[in-house]
Amino acid sequence: MKNIVLICFFAITFSGLAQEKIIVSEDAFIEGGSSAGIAMGSTKPKNIRIFNSNDNSKYARIGYLKFKLSKKIKTVNKVSLCIPLKVYKTAKNPTGKFELEIMAIEDDNWSEKTITWNNALTLGKQLGATAVSQSMDEKNQLLTIQLDAAILTTLINKKDKTVSLALTNRKFNKVNAMAPSKEQSKRVAAYLLIN
Repeated sequence: MKNIVLICFFAITFSGLAQEKIIVSEDAFIEGGSSAGIAMGSTKPKNIRIFNSNDNSKYARIGYLKFKLSKKIKTVNKVSLCIPLKVYKTAKNPTGKFELEIMAIEDDNWSEKTITWNNALTLGKQLGATAVSQSMDEKNQLLTIQLDAAILTTLINKKDKTVSLALTNRKFNKVNAMAPSKEQSKRVAAYLLIN
């Protein structure tokens, strides 16, 4: 009987630490300049481009990710964003790193097929950031970026459990990056790991 009790106790304790993987449900990027009114999620759906996010120009780009959390998630103790990223080599800054910021988006009322620079969502608080070296082999690097769990918890919509994030490059240094979208392949799509 003691063995059975110990086994049950261990199972309950372990389940409380279980990690949940949530694959992105919508992903797209927006582009400024002459493309400001074009939904890149429709015209270029297979990648998410991030570059010089402050400037409303042809090369200003911001990525958006939307995740649908399971109903059992009420609060988040620990969360990471996992995303493959290719940082392009550039002769303009050969040693420069790509400065990626993950920003909170409070408005989940957007679609990858309709979001544009002109109807872009307001950026909220920064949840995380990382500096990524240029991809010398031209391949994606799988990043695991720790996010602020307290801020992400405030984003959880009580009705539909949806969370939206933005990928920005506001510290522009001539280095740009691109991530594959779920349309390219679910195997390389961004995901959250939540405890």
